[in-house]
This record gives sequence, structure tokens and C-alpha cells, in this order.
Amino acid sequence: MKGKRSIGIFTAVLLFGSALFASSGRAGFSEEPVVTGLGFPVSIAFAPDGRLFFTERFSGRVRVIEEPASGQPRLLPDPVYTFGPVSTFFERGLLGLALDPDFQKNGYLYVYYSHRGRDSKADPYRHRLMRITVLGDRGEAPVALLDSLPIGSAAEFGAGNHNGGSVAFGRDGKLYLTIGDLASPRNSQDLGSFAGKMLRLNPDGTAPTDNPFYDPKRPTAPRSYVYALGLRNSFDFTFSPGPAGTARLFATENGPATNDELNIIEAGKNYGWDENRVSGTRKKPGYVDPILVYHRTIAPTGIVFYTGTRYPGVYRGKLFFTDWNEGHIRMVTFTGKESIETVSVDDEVFRHRGGVVDLGMGPDGLLYFTTPDGIYRLIYRDDVP
Repeated sequence: MKGKRSIGIFTAVLLFGSALFASSGRAGFSEEPVVTGLGFPVSIAFAPDGRLFFTERFSGRVRVIEEPASGQPRLLPDPVYTFGPVSTFFERGLLGLALDPDFQKNGYLYVYYSHRGRDSKADPYRHRLMRITVLGDRGEAPVALLDSLPIGSAAEFGAGNHNGGSVAFGRDGKLYLTIGDLASPRNSQDLGSFAGKMLRLNPDGTAPTDNPFYDPKRPTAPRSYVYALGLRNSFDFTFSPGPAGTARLFATENGPATNDELNIIEAGKNYGWDENRVSGTRKKPGYVDPILVYHRTIAPTGIVFYTGTRYPGVYRGKLFFTDWNEGHIRMVTFTGKESIETVSVDDEVFRHRGGVVDLGMGPDGLLYFTTPDGIYRLIYRDDVP
């Protein structure tokens, strides 16, 4: 099959740069716009009632689309909530978004954003993990769960990249958050820093006592929140289908000028990014190697398992991820039951005309993705020539 290869070692320099192509894909797949003309939508999340919530990177707004799966989706003119002031320098902005598993009851919505400080002491630059309560189509009662997360430079210049920012709930009911190394590799190996890590939190923002580096004497210290370390800029992650005890955490990871990765993240493990600035397969004691590596720079972004039935059976249960540099939607296939034995990837499922940011499952059984100008869904028709 064209575009398909077995595991071997096959990367992101700059996310949110320029990438323009003509959309294309294998016979059957095409894209359909849901809403376009948006202000750089980043993360999407579907509510139980079918509404689609999303973050706008530049405006700081959380917005909502009613009936996104219908032929007439409706973007509400007023935002659910506006965070800020937001620093949008380099790769910063309003980034990750997640809905609480009990959203239908409590209305909790979580975001991660880059805060543009007004004063170095009273209101400094920082990243913030926030929660609001959504009532109807409006958010209120903002709560800072983690209010002083590190940021690169405290200005609209300097180090504004490798912010991470993906937020999602695991099968265990815990909230997971990635933070990049903030352009300083030493952060990734420092348990005294939140940066370069996968974090794991209780929904109220406290650190779970069963986290691998939890310190009962310092429950609010960064190490108490760390689930895994040694990450450079893990842009997104997802959990495999199944109960909490069997679900695996898969994450895309952006390498330097080569070696973009796909990793399985496990508690307490170290994924190898350090001051040597070497990514990819290292076979170094104490470090976990990726399951897939791209030698060229693709800048992998959104990732999700396809659990619907709207596509042919060959796609069901497979892991899909996308990228910024090439705009591909790719499919990964695994073999092995207790552990992964082989990995193959189909790079040519679909190609958007430009960079793709987030990728998610819709309640209608279709994959949805975001781009700087809008939100699209990936449809399949057997009669496409």
C-alpha cells in the first residue's frame, strides 16, 4: 500500500509557521468544513449534548458550535468565556481544553493558557491551568488550579516556544497536562520544574498521592505532580480504548531538527530529552525509546484513536495522528496483545492543504480536526472516484 511502512525510524522545528498544500487523500476520504474564518482554533472537545467547544489561540476565547455534526452547524457569536490577557508571542496563546467527565452535571471546563503579565511581581508572565463552570453557553466562576506554571521569557520576545499545553482526562479520572521544556532542555530532567513533563492532577488541582514522584512533605512541589519526564514538546496525547487498568497513554513529541516521535507514556518513566539535545532512539539505560520516529521534520500534533463506525473496518480501533508541517492525517497499526510487537504507519490517509493542529473523535463517528482558519471533519464515501 502506498505510503505505508513498518516500524523503522523515520520530525518539528517550528509549530505555527507556514504550511500550504492542496488537500488530498486516498480514494474515499475528503474533508468537509464545519466552521471556517476562525481566529486560530487549537483544541476541541465535544460535550455530551453534541456541542463542540474550542479554544481560539489569539483571542483567548472559548467558543461553542451548536449542532456541529449537522448540515447547518451554528457558531454562537458570543464566547463562552474570554481568558487573558493572553500572550500570543511565538507558540503561546490559549491552548489546551478539556471537559470534565461529569460535565453534564458540573459544567466544568478546563484550559491551559499563556498569561501576559502586567507586573513582574503582582501579575507576572506565566502559564495557567484554569477551570470555569459552564451554565448554558456562558462560563463563570474561574478558578486557577495551577496558577504559577513556568513560561519561557517574561516578555513578548525571547523564548516563547515549547509550551506544550494539551489537557485531557484519563480513564482513571485524573487530569493530565503536558508542558514543554520552554526551550531549555535542562528543565526536562529537573524534578523541581514543571517544564518538560507530563503532569497528572486530581480534578481539583491537587497532586494525587499515587503519582510516581509524590512527596508527602511537599505535596504542592512540581515533583509531586510529575507523571513522566524527559519530554521536549509533547504537543498532544490520547488514551487507548479500554478500562483504566489497560488503557495506554500515547503522545506525539516534537524533536529538534530531526527525530519527531510517537511515545507510550508510562508512570515514572524518562523519555530522554536532556542537555545533550538528542532525540529519537538512543538505547540509553534509564531512558525509554519512542515506538516511532520520523527523521524528517513533520511536527506531529493532534492524536486520537478512531472508535467510530463511519469509516471502513480497516480504520476502526486504529491510532490516528496529524502534523503541522505537512498536514497529513496518518494511521498507526500495532500488533501484539500484552505488549506492542510491531508498529506500521500509513502516512497517506489524508492530506490537508496546510498545517493541522488538533484531532478528535466526534459523536457522529467522524474525525474532526482544527487548522489556523477553521474546524473540519474527515468524511468517507465509497463512491469517490
